[in-house]
Amino acid sequence: MSSCKLQQFYHFTFFSNLKFYLIRVKKATALMYLKNILLFVAISTLQSIYCSAQEEDWSWWGKGYWDGNSHWSKYIITSAARMGPNALPVPEIKNGLLPTQLQLSGAVESHFSSGDHTQNLFSSLYIPVTNDKIGIQLSMVPVEYYQMDTTTRNFRRARDFDGKGFSVGDVYIGTFIQLVKNKKHIPDMLLTINIKTASGNNLAAARFTDSPGYFFDLSVGKTLNFRETSKIQSLRLFGMGGFYVYQTYIDNNPQNDGLLFGIGASVNIGKIILENHFGGFHGYFNNGDRPMVNRFMVKTKLPSAVNYRLTVSQGIKDFPYTSLQLGVNISLKLLKAKSN
Repeated sequence: MSSCKLQQFYHFTFFSNLKFYLIRVKKATALMYLKNILLFVAISTLQSIYCSAQEEDWSWWGKGYWDGNSHWSKYIITSAARMGPNALPVPEIKNGLLPTQLQLSGAVESHFSSGDHTQNLFSSLYIPVTNDKIGIQLSMVPVEYYQMDTTTRNFRRARDFDGKGFSVGDVYIGTFIQLVKNKKHIPDMLLTINIKTASGNNLAAARFTDSPGYFFDLSVGKTLNFRETSKIQSLRLFGMGGFYVYQTYIDNNPQNDGLLFGIGASVNIGKIILENHFGGFHGYFNNGDRPMVNRFMVKTKLPSAVNYRLTVSQGIKDFPYTSLQLGVNISLKLLKAKSN
């Protein structure tokens, strides 16, 4: 029996015997009892209001698909098309090159769709372990704010009545390994191995999966340099392939596997770099687990510790969002050198 139901039981027992106490006690004692009763009623009223707020009515949820017995998490569809934009995003398309500097990145992101508007912060830290060979990257969405309409809430089977609130995202841990670099007739090759933790919350609102996952990818790329008189200093072409895995809440299929893919091009025009990436992954359930996204980026290449980037992303399939990101990259090594 819940605490609120116990409280209701005690209230019934108390007031059913109230007449008995008032008749059988002396007048002075009755006044004392009356004072205590008034205090009890005041406290009980406040407690009842609290219990009413805590015991939410779930009768609106699960119509048409809930069997009336299974836990609600069994009905959340863990796929890119049926959750928030940060739940199962298409990973960054790598260009075959390992970052070489200790770097801190931060960004503000907005995601727009017909039924879900989400704003969030993004942060990452890249730590070189050995120069030009191995590095580690930590990244996460520290907080997001979302607003879903009723149609989107019901489509995702979310248990969030008003469809809005805050969530905390997953932490990603990546190991970067430079396999080949600066070979004349062989493209640069970069291998990354990435783990998605289950640190994200708010599965009930279909914001994060609350389950682990991992993906690994091999990217290759080659840079074509132009003459110094050209406005375009260089063009880099790259491609990526890999494997993407995450846990689901399906009893007979607790894991979804998918091929990870991507291509891109980067144009260096001096202090500005223009990039376009197209990529996605292909799950085997076909329940919205085959997202494809195109990302266009403008990045600065300034001789300073701080550089900026603007990214516009458009979901092509199974990712119903148009996204805008405004970010900053801070080279901690250069920042320390300038401070000295």
